Amino acid sequence: MRHAIDLEWIDRNPVVDVEKLTGGEYEPWPEDKLKAFEAECEEASVERIVYELAIGTGQRLGDCISMKWDDFDGEYMKVVQEKTSAKIQVYCPTRLQRFLETVPRSGTHILAKNPTQHMGKRKVQKKVEAIREAIGVLSGTNRLVPHGWRYTAATQLADASVDMRDIQAVTGHKTLSMVQKYTAQANQTAASRRAQTAREQSRNETGKR
Repeated sequence: MRHAIDLEWIDRNPVVDVEKLTGGEYEPWPEDKLKAFEAECEEASVERIVYELAIGTGQRLGDCISMKWDDFDGEYMKVVQEKTSAKIQVYCPTRLQRFLETVPRSGTHILAKNPTQHMGKRKVQKKVEAIREAIGVLSGTNRLVPHGWRYTAATQLADASVDMRDIQAVTGHKTLSMVQKYTAQANQTAASRRAQTAREQSRNETGKR
């Protein structure tokens, strides 16, 4: 629009002073909702496969859909992140390794549409939406979205006291500030526990004197 003004095609920029929309933050999925999603899925269904890939590798939904069998060597998953074009290798936890052993191979992609193409993102999203609706997280105050699985992976790593740079090696974020955004809740929770535990220990020691 600024360029259009420079060319004298328009005399004002219609997007200037438009208030920024306020939106909610993505949330990691709580443990009970993760279990509910798993229970609602059939074994090796599309929605269960993309869920396991997302939780296991910490990658975005679109990157999980693009994963090929050749990308997985039994331990590591090669990923070319669509958003950043970053090329990374993510070690897959034992749970994901074992799960992938149970998934039938019907094409070059793990989520195969046909022998050479992966499934469309919208089709996968629709299948996931059906499960989200069934467990009550599709809309309203309890709404949870698939991108939250990426937050879940980062949060679980933070809860395990994994160093931020190691978390970054899993998620593929280019900056530590983004990792910090993903793990802030877990870090705050852990820090509050350390602080309150130290407080109790200090008061107990004082009381013994």
